[in-house]
Amino acid sequence: MTERPDQPPITSPRSERVRKVAALAGRSARRKQQMFRVEGPQSIRSLLAHRADLAREVFTTARADAAHPELADLAREAGITVHEVEDQIIRAMVREDAAGKTSDGATAARTTAAGANPESGQPSGTLMSPQGVLALGRLPAEDPSAAVAAIAALPSGQPLTVVVLHEVRDPGNVGTLIRTADAAGADLVILTRTCADPYAPKAVRASVGSLFHLPVVTGAEIDEVLEALRSAQVTAAATSGYAQAELFTAELPSRIAWILGNEAHGLDQRTLEAAPLSVRIPLAGHAESLNVHTAATVCLFETLRRRQAGE
Repeated sequence: MTERPDQPPITSPRSERVRKVAALAGRSARRKQQMFRVEGPQSIRSLLAHRADLAREVFTTARADAAHPELADLAREAGITVHEVEDQIIRAMVREDAAGKTSDGATAARTTAAGANPESGQPSGTLMSPQGVLALGRLPAEDPSAAVAAIAALPSGQPLTVVVLHEVRDPGNVGTLIRTADAAGADLVILTRTCADPYAPKAVRASVGSLFHLPVVTGAEIDEVLEALRSAQVTAAATSGYAQAELFTAELPSRIAWILGNEAHGLDQRTLEAAPLSVRIPLAGHAESLNVHTAATVCLFETLRRRQAGE
């Protein structure tokens, strides 16, 4: 383990350094500090292995270091400082507010009411630390023109999948959708400016490292994205309960961009009409619709299935 020579070890959960890390739950603090936090060994492993250029510091307990020694090795190879701290320091970095929620609004994971938690051994009533390890990363700049540039940089003349999130407001949904896009082999994820921040702690946790596995571009304008997709010969596709074509029988182009809308009302009519392709996911039961993540999963893995089958 190494400490920066100009920074003393962190020994107090009330220190200014700890408070700054905890404040990164808020978007304004992330923008001010130009930093975001990553919690848990799997996400940190992905950060260090795939986007070490974003990594700044790693904080770990002795127990977490013993359980995941590869994290310190990866950090050392990338020239990233690793700080060994007590578990109370990690907990304070993701501390609860007075309402019993983490500062990004997610309900805190609590220990059992009587005694210690059987898995963590922590006393009851405390916020469970993220498996004893946390990292800080440099917040990428939000560039409204980045989406158009990313689409223009896609390889031409070969199959690909793009995922566009438009007005998806819940950071947990954003992170989960990025994870699903990664699992389905997507080439690019684009978020319009009205989406939740993918670098919010809840979103980073929900992505479980996928945020660092594929290009994720934020701050886009949907009209510019649709035009750029047309120019790159990528077909924008949307789901609608009123579409005539069914997903499982419709012809899907080899270069496709799935446009996914708001949790409550889906895509607005203007965006639906602008998408060259609209399909309906057939529902066999009495449910009227699917949530955005389930719909995305069905569409993305149907795309993957056909590609692997050569259809």
